[in-house]
Amino acid sequence: MKEGCSIISSGDKKEKRKRKKRKRSSDTDCKSNSNNIATNTTNNTTSAQEVDGKKTTEKKKSTSITGKYPYPTDYNDHFETPVRAYDDIYPLLEYVLTNKQKCNEKAKKKEIGSSNEATIYDPYYCAGRAGTLLNDLFQRHQSKRLSSTSIRIQHEKRDFYKDMKQKTVPNHDILVTNPPYSEDHKERCLEFAVNQLKEHGRPFFLLMPNYIAMKEYFRTIVLFGEGKKKRIQTFYITPSKQHQYEYDHPEGTGHKVSPFASVWFIGLSYTDNEVIKSTNQVVMDAFTKFHTPSSNSSTPQIVSSLQNLIRIGAVSAEKRKNPRQRKKMKQAMQRTAAAASGSPGANISNKQQQANSQKRKSDGDRQKDKRTKSKKRKIR
Repeated sequence: MKEGCSIISSGDKKEKRKRKKRKRSSDTDCKSNSNNIATNTTNNTTSAQEVDGKKTTEKKKSTSITGKYPYPTDYNDHFETPVRAYDDIYPLLEYVLTNKQKCNEKAKKKEIGSSNEATIYDPYYCAGRAGTLLNDLFQRHQSKRLSSTSIRIQHEKRDFYKDMKQKTVPNHDILVTNPPYSEDHKERCLEFAVNQLKEHGRPFFLLMPNYIAMKEYFRTIVLFGEGKKKRIQTFYITPSKQHQYEYDHPEGTGHKVSPFASVWFIGLSYTDNEVIKSTNQVVMDAFTKFHTPSSNSSTPQIVSSLQNLIRIGAVSAEKRKNPRQRKKMKQAMQRTAAAASGSPGANISNKQQQANSQKRKSDGDRQKDKRTKSKKRKIR
């Protein structure tokens, strides 16, 4: 009986030991699984936080500017006009103000109500810096002023296109602006400026890329009257080739140097050809007189026709290439510059280009062989 009992107890012990082993192994597996789950959960949480962080950053970047305005904006359009650009057009602004003062004096003699104040209007707000710079411009050149006309700057955060549609554009005497370069802003601004000049005699100063001069819509909107009795009196002011305009972004980002040259497109009057011919030289002389004393490498140039703008090399008469062609040209120029400086990057680039060319050639040969075999099978 004892023996029998001992046999049973030893069997029970063995069974217990087996159960303990199984339990320990299952506990280890559970711990391992729980650790893996915890690790995965942590990684997922971290990655989720990273993604959320990226999304938050991107959202901040996109809303940092667009969220401040009651109208659609583009981050790449927010580049402020440099101080030097305003200095370049100052003599022509003063010429316009002097003429306005003369007209006011004539109106007073005839007892017609007139104001000795001129409003300069810039409809594209950006960060509002243009208003400050224009005010500073006239204060800085106070001693050189030819007119006593007081200046008021109209530069507010308003929806310009909504104002145009609702006919609530602020009253002004001169339009001075640097319109956004994306989409069709340049064309719409140009149309508005020309209409204001023709209907109300309001001169315009538009700072835009030089290639605008070769656009069909520029010829249609601005130069349509050339050769006729009445047309727009145009001028073009360009910075020196050695010192192109540099643009600042409100957030301190982006490239300051523009990838293209900028030009002031100016319309002073809409009048008879004879009047334009007689006043063009007066305007040119006023510009030269103002800028000659500080003549140096940064002195701007002025011309009164598109032909002369092409002649001084401020714009190319050739048709502007598409983005893909411009990219290829830029890469070719970079390779040439790298080769001239002895940079190893040029050799790597050339080898890569040769490898790509060889690959395209071999791919073409394989395709040709496939077509040949296919034709042979069809003949058989």
